[in-house]
Amino acid sequence: MPRTLNIAVEGCCHGMLDNIYAQLLTRQQQMKKKVDLLIICGDFQAVRNVTDLGCMSCPDKYKQIGGFYRYYSGERSAPVPTIFVGGNHEASNHMRELYYGGWVAPNIYFMGNSGVVRFGGLRIGGISGIFKDFDYAKGFFERPPFRGHARSAMHHVRAFEAFKMLQIRQPLDVIVSHDWPQFIERYGDTSELLRRKPFFAKEVGRGDLGSPVNAMLLERLRPAWWFSAHLHVRFTAQVGTQESIFAEGWKGIPPYGHERPLTSENPGAVEPPAVANEDEIIMSALSDEESDNETEPAPTTSDEPVTFANPSVPSRPTKFLALDKCLPRRDFLEIVEIEVPDDAAVEEPKLEYDPEWLAILRLCNPHIPLDDSPFYPPAQAPVTATEPHLPLFADNILARELEWVSKHVFTNGPVAIPPNFVPVAPVPPAGTPDSASFGLARNDGGNRGRGRGANRGRGGRHGYGQARSDAPWDGPRPYTIYPNPQTDDFCKMIGIDDRLTQRRYQDPQ
Repeated sequence: MPRTLNIAVEGCCHGMLDNIYAQLLTRQQQMKKKVDLLIICGDFQAVRNVTDLGCMSCPDKYKQIGGFYRYYSGERSAPVPTIFVGGNHEASNHMRELYYGGWVAPNIYFMGNSGVVRFGGLRIGGISGIFKDFDYAKGFFERPPFRGHARSAMHHVRAFEAFKMLQIRQPLDVIVSHDWPQFIERYGDTSELLRRKPFFAKEVGRGDLGSPVNAMLLERLRPAWWFSAHLHVRFTAQVGTQESIFAEGWKGIPPYGHERPLTSENPGAVEPPAVANEDEIIMSALSDEESDNETEPAPTTSDEPVTFANPSVPSRPTKFLALDKCLPRRDFLEIVEIEVPDDAAVEEPKLEYDPEWLAILRLCNPHIPLDDSPFYPPAQAPVTATEPHLPLFADNILARELEWVSKHVFTNGPVAIPPNFVPVAPVPPAGTPDSASFGLARNDGGNRGRGRGANRGRGGRHGYGQARSDAPWDGPRPYTIYPNPQTDDFCKMIGIDDRLTQRRYQDPQ
C-alpha cells in the first residue's frame, strides 16, 4: 500500500516566515493531519543583517530585515521541515555561501543554485533564480561586494545549472523553481489567468511568459509535480504524457554559451552545433580537500556503448501549481498529497542526499565557469545526435561516478543530511522589528511608489502596515561573505574542490 505525504507549498516568502508558519499550523489543525514538509518557491529572503539587506536586489523601499534572522539566531524554530529555492529577491551573498545547498537555519534547507534531495521516499529537484538572456550563458563572474549588475546577476539562472539538471536520469517526483516554465499557461485556464493578470497578455501572445530553461527541463525530466511562484497568482496546469510543452517542436534551446571563440579559459570545450534554421531560438536573443579517488572521467571509447537514459515516467503527466505571495486574501499556501511507495515510507521522514545528484556534481564541478565568458559543455558531454539535441554525459560515465558515491558516501544505505547548521554571521539585537531597514530605505532613489507608502514597511498580522524603522546598524558592518563549514564539509564528503565560494575576501562593507 502506498503512503501519502502531506506537502505544503508556498509561493513567494518575502521574509514573512512567521505568517507562513502560523497559517500552515492553522491549516494543519483544520485538516487534522500532520504536514510533513513545507516547500517555498523562492524570494525567501534569508536576510541576517544590514550587509545581507544591501546585497538584495530590489527597490530600496522594500529593503527590510524581515523575520528570518530570529530563526537564524535560534530565537524561533521552524515547526516543520522546510526547503526552498532562491528567487530574484534574495540575500544573494548568503545564498552564495551555500552554493551546493545547506541549512540557513535549523530545519530550513536551501537547495542550492540547483540540487536534488530525498524526503520520505520523494525525490525533489530544484533550480534557483530567474531567466535573463543576457546573463544565462555566462559563468559566475560576480565578486564581493556584489554591487551594481553583479548584485542582480547572482539570481539569474546560468547555463551551467541547466547543464547539471539535464544529466539527471532517474525520475523526479517534484521540481521546484521560482520562474514558471515557458508555455505552461497553454496547459491551464489561460483565459482566467489573463482575467486576473491582464498585463500578461502580450507575453502570452508572444509565447515568452516564463522561462525557456524551465520549459526545457520540464520537457526532459517530466516530474510528477512542478511548483513555482514569481508571478504572484495561483495557477494550475497539467502537461499530459503524450504532450510536448514545445507545441511546435524543440527550438534549439542550448544549455551552453555561444558566439565567442574557444579560449584558454575554456579547456575541453566544444563548439556548439550549427543552427540550420534561422528561426530557431538562440539563448542570447531571449528575454528577463580533494580525494585521491577523484579523477576526471575519461571520454567514451568506440567499444563503450553510448546510451542516454530517459528520466521521465511514460505513464505519468506533470501537474503544475503556482502560488501567490504571502498577503491577506491571496492564494499563497496550499497542501497537496503525494503518494510514495510503502517500502520508502518512514514514520519521521528526514532530508537525505541523493546519490545520482552527488555523482552529477562530481562530474560537473571541474567544469564550473568562473568568469563571464560563455559556458560550453566539456568534451565528455557531446550533444546528442537525436532531437532534442542536448549535451549529456553517457550513462556509463555517470555510472562510474555513482559507483564512487555508493562506495564512499552511501556505504550503509541512505544518508541523512546532517543537522550541521552553525551561525556564522551577526544578527541584529532581539526585538529588532521586521520593518527595520537600517537606513537603506531612507531615500527611495526615484523608485516608483515613492511618496505615500514609500516609508511604510511590512508588519501587522500579514506583514504590512507597520511604520518603517530606520535606526542605523549598531556596530561594525558585517562581511559580505563568510566561510561556511557546511560547504566545506559537503565538498570534502564527495571529493570535490569548492572553487566558487572560496573566492572571497573579508573586507567590511
